[in-house]
Amino acid sequence: MTAPAPRTPGGREEHPLIAWAKAIALGVRDTAEDMLAEGRRGAHQAYNEYWDRFDDKTKHRRRRAK
Repeated sequence: MTAPAPRTPGGREEHPLIAWAKAIALGVRDTAEDMLAEGRRGAHQAYNEYWDRFDDKTKHRRRRAK
């Protein structure tokens, strides 16, 4: 016995292959969004770390020059 096909907002039954393809596409989209968000977090963290290092180096030079 097979499960009934999901219904569209209009009330019609959706073909199982279409429903499967939509599920795959939405899963890929969610995974891509998560990957991009994690990449942005990593890039932001690295950006801040490099600026902190730059600030440490330049402050040290300014202190030494006086």
